[in-house]
Amino acid sequence: MCDTSKIITSTQCVIVVKHHTYPICETSINLLNYYFYYEIIISNIMYWTGCMGEKIKKENRVQVYQANDLVEAIYEDDLTATEHKIIRYAAAKINKSPDHFPNVSFTVTEFINAAGISSKSYHSKVKKMAGELTRKRIRIKTEDEEGWFPWFKGIVYRSGMVHITFNDLIKPYLINLTEQGRYTKYSFPTIGNMQSPYTIRLFELLQQYAPIGKRTFELDKLKEHLGVKDKYKQYGHFKSRILMRVKEELDDINVLTYDFEEIKEGRKTAKIKFDIKITDSLDLGGNLKEEDIKVFLEKARPLIKEYGYDIPNRQIRAWTIFGIDELKAVLEDMQQYSTNVGHVGAYITTILKSRRKDYLKSASKINAKDEKTKDIIMRYLNESKGTIPPVPDWHIKNKLVGRFTKEGYSSEEFEKVWEENGEYIYNVINHKAVR
Repeated sequence: MCDTSKIITSTQCVIVVKHHTYPICETSINLLNYYFYYEIIISNIMYWTGCMGEKIKKENRVQVYQANDLVEAIYEDDLTATEHKIIRYAAAKINKSPDHFPNVSFTVTEFINAAGISSKSYHSKVKKMAGELTRKRIRIKTEDEEGWFPWFKGIVYRSGMVHITFNDLIKPYLINLTEQGRYTKYSFPTIGNMQSPYTIRLFELLQQYAPIGKRTFELDKLKEHLGVKDKYKQYGHFKSRILMRVKEELDDINVLTYDFEEIKEGRKTAKIKFDIKITDSLDLGGNLKEEDIKVFLEKARPLIKEYGYDIPNRQIRAWTIFGIDELKAVLEDMQQYSTNVGHVGAYITTILKSRRKDYLKSASKINAKDEKTKDIIMRYLNESKGTIPPVPDWHIKNKLVGRFTKEGYSSEEFEKVWEENGEYIYNVINHKAVR
């Protein structure tokens, strides 16, 4: 609630409550020389003043709802990723305000913010595709009917605003779905950073079956769902250019991914069986609490901004398991080598995973049952990179004992660690062993 006394002061008027008048400001009396006797309802004051000083709450993340029959649609044409995103965002907006159907409007900037992307080129992309998208059709087949029709009657782009009119035939597949059941839902920013249109479509088709964990498609049917029925005649091309690339992108985004199995009829691949894996916010190892993620976000957000990048929180959350030091190291390398990539978030995820893989490989050579011991040694080895040998073992041991003591290890516990790992640590620092 707003502080009404502040609101009234800001309006510089008199409020009448139960026939008693209360002057708000002496300046008003001197200027006007009389009181305005006007009955003011507090709610109206709040409306007209806009509750000055009150913070505006952020909108909830935009949710996309589609009837399962719509998710299963056959695409006549090969849509671009931008076209898919515009369709889904418009669908999310109309679902939130069903009374406005078939009309929905939004700014390109609003669309970009909701998607969690940072690309000025989207204005020209949206303007270009406005005329094309009204001609592209989908086929929806239900138990009762089957038909081809476009998503929209019309799209108008004007001064940064997108005005869309939906096709009336699509209304049952977008509106009041929670009452009907049989719908698929996901957060719109999930597809915001997807670069490939096939990633968006396959994500939706698998998201629908995520609770089951498996889904099998006839190969030709899958191509129709993706809008590539007449493309990739050779299965090997379809596998490398779609199945493998989509998997790679989904692995980077870390919401849902898959493994797949080819089912053959003779020597020909006839079906694809997907093993669906939910990986929301990456695999945080089961050890990280929400408080850990919150602390990481508080450190990571300003750090990323300092390096000039704009990355959605959902993606930053997924990096919690790697730690702030690893993230900083990756950002420093990108700056040092002037790394220029189109999909910054996906690139950072790939590098963090690669570094993590190297870390685990090195850690596996350390003789310790608990991860804490391995982590102390690995951090010391990482910080010792670039050390010019020879470094005597007593110097290394003295450095390490301080770290272990600080972490609560007794002298006996440290001696055991050194006995089992001292030689390996010495050899790594003196470049006599491969990490």
